[in-house]
Amino acid sequence: MMKKLLIAVGVLCAVIVLLLVAAGVIVYMKVNKDFIASKMSQALHRQVFIEKIDASVFSVLSGIEIHNVSISNFKTPGELESLQGKPVEAGDIFARMEAFRFKIKILPLLKRQVELSELVLQSPVINLSRDKQGRTNIDDLIQSRKPAEPKDPKDQEPAAPLSVDALPVAVAVGEIGMKNGTINYHDGEYNQKIQIYKLTTLLHDIRIDPQALEQNDEIKVTVGMGIKTVGALKTGSVENFDVTIDVTGKVIPFDQKTRLLDPEVIAHVAVPDGEITGLQIFNAVAAVPLLGDYLGPYIAFLKEKQQWKGSKQTGLDLRYKAANAEIKNGRLELKDAAISFGGVMNLDTKAVDMNLGVVMNKEINEAVQATLARQIEAAIKNSEVKKYADSGKLAGLAMKPLLNKDDRIELKAGVTGTTKKPVVKLTHPQLESIGKFVQDNAGSLAVEAGKGAAKQLLKEDQQKLLEDVGGLLKNK
Repeated sequence: MMKKLLIAVGVLCAVIVLLLVAAGVIVYMKVNKDFIASKMSQALHRQVFIEKIDASVFSVLSGIEIHNVSISNFKTPGELESLQGKPVEAGDIFARMEAFRFKIKILPLLKRQVELSELVLQSPVINLSRDKQGRTNIDDLIQSRKPAEPKDPKDQEPAAPLSVDALPVAVAVGEIGMKNGTINYHDGEYNQKIQIYKLTTLLHDIRIDPQALEQNDEIKVTVGMGIKTVGALKTGSVENFDVTIDVTGKVIPFDQKTRLLDPEVIAHVAVPDGEITGLQIFNAVAAVPLLGDYLGPYIAFLKEKQQWKGSKQTGLDLRYKAANAEIKNGRLELKDAAISFGGVMNLDTKAVDMNLGVVMNKEINEAVQATLARQIEAAIKNSEVKKYADSGKLAGLAMKPLLNKDDRIELKAGVTGTTKKPVVKLTHPQLESIGKFVQDNAGSLAVEAGKGAAKQLLKEDQQKLLEDVGGLLKNK
């Protein structure tokens, strides 16, 4: 029995070796740069030029690496035939990359499992564009092919979501993604540009198993990149920005209950460096009339360029599913204030329902009080009240609702509407207009000051007269 078992094992090992050798020979004989380029051209409907490919009989184990790849924009079959084997013209490049490497494990295939050890693009540059009619240069890649025979629209049904049960095998991938990539996007309709640079996006430790979905339904994600506007944006919720972003988290591709493809993202997003101008939510906060009255230029800073560098606090916790983004622990450390935020946002409708907090630096308190004192003095119209009222003391009294326990000005607001047209409502503190504040407080302070002065300047029998005048002042 043992002898038969050893023979069976030996035969199995021999078969595996023969399979590996055969696969290696096929790869070595068939997988060359012209072969790969032609297959990519057929799939992408684009001219593909490959400068060099590293493949050998051992490539099934070590992997295949392709160097200096250039891909053109869309080409017709006739154009592809005439351009075959020629380099892509510099002005016609849709994408290029220094290298990409892929490696598939052979043994798991025998168990109906696909295990991709690595598929990584090195330094790709992708040029995306949209013309004035709204057509993009990747429409041919993302739009469904037309059916051979036209159907009645009434009979057409939307494609059913992908079910995990449609996967014929369990999938395991070590690492897939890109490193040090660049994406250039040009919107021809508005003539505006955005660039994503130093993009490293890696999906790793991918495990999807239809037979054990509860334990194997996860993709770990690591993203690092910079994203900036090239010139000012003419539409949207911000004018200019240049920020670096680091993301760590995971994607749950399939819903556990329905078993349908319905990705959920759970991640922490750090934004250590950044520069933003014209953020509509900031503009809306700065435009709240009461805040302008009380804080003047010390709230107007939100309309200006915001910059931060090397911040360990700036970022947020994100949970995303079905176009709804839930944000928690959002924080932005600016030079003039610390801003906290959280809530929900729908990426399809751009609707927002968020809470916003602003805590300003303590160093501005004296300047804010001085500005507020001038506002109060200008609001006192009665000359007799102005003679005795102390605008400095009134400003100190007016500031009390603004200060938190650390004696820093703290504001809280609710934000609704959309990212383009946010509606901001101040929820803390509850402030009244400067005019109403003066009406409620200036008269009584003037009376008290007047009483003190009267004791020195008036006789005792005239004091009652002043008190009567005080009653009049309260009504001013």
